[in-house]
Amino acid sequence: MSARDTKLMKALRGEPTAGVPFWEVWFGMSGLAERLTGRPIKDLATQVAFARKMGWEYLTMGVPCRHPGSSSAVASDGTTHYVQHGKIPLEELYARPDPDLGPAVERSQEVVRVAREEGMAVIAYVPWCFHAANTALGLGHLALLAYDEPEYLHALFEWVEEGTRRAIREALIPLGVDVVLFDGDCAYRNGLMVNPRMFRDLVFERTAKTVAPLREAGIPYTFHSDGKVDDLLPLLIELGFSGFHGVEAQANDLADVKRRFGRDITLIGNMDVVFLSRASVEQVRAETERMLAIGMEGGRYIAACNTSPLDYIPYDNYLAMVDVINKF
Repeated sequence: MSARDTKLMKALRGEPTAGVPFWEVWFGMSGLAERLTGRPIKDLATQVAFARKMGWEYLTMGVPCRHPGSSSAVASDGTTHYVQHGKIPLEELYARPDPDLGPAVERSQEVVRVAREEGMAVIAYVPWCFHAANTALGLGHLALLAYDEPEYLHALFEWVEEGTRRAIREALIPLGVDVVLFDGDCAYRNGLMVNPRMFRDLVFERTAKTVAPLREAGIPYTFHSDGKVDDLLPLLIELGFSGFHGVEAQANDLADVKRRFGRDITLIGNMDVVFLSRASVEQVRAETERMLAIGMEGGRYIAACNTSPLDYIPYDNYLAMVDVINKF
């Protein structure tokens, strides 16, 4: 089987699938991987073995791109948060050398080769302007700059996108990746982080320029964001995105989102990781069945958690979800 024939790729093209595609866009359960394969994931052979056990039809890769930089710190309650840095001088960004793509391309060629041998898709991850700027500046600084110095934000966003365009043009398209995911957190549980009109002005035209080579090459491009999607999905559909990951359960009703947008874009996710960490195995199985019944109605759905599952989730709970997905 070729990558094109996987359930994952069919779902992104809007075609019917025999069973539920499963793409865990973010995954941090390192202990589970070692438990199922008997060894930590340190090579491609182990990655493939683990993917087969999970029912995944892909390998992932990344290339270095421009990013203004971000850091995080642990709060007193044990949670991790981005640290706000404030305005970064543009001269400092412009003086930075572009990442060396050569070594990353060389490493990724082996990922592509193995994926082709295994009939798996290759998914590449890239940064996106709003999220990259927000994690570097902090939302408070970004919001003030949007009113006080919009020209600065436009320049910063363009600097990020120019780097992503270079990676797409010089690395991802030549490598022949199958899917590109833009890491784009830009919403809270009540909506976009900034006014929708301002959001469109900041991101639409430059994102359209970034994705144009992917569209021309026939490579599906997808997007991740937490939060409520009412104002985000129409924009993504207009930009030609094939899939959207997140559909955060605490901010969206999957059935409602599916009804309004599910014919035009493939929905990915919706399983709440907090629920997975606290529910019983029986509750997990029932909730997974419910999610899949809604998501798979009419197709264009890929199962996943709405954000990265981590090792605080009981393994039995997570594996119960996996079992239901693969047997649905």
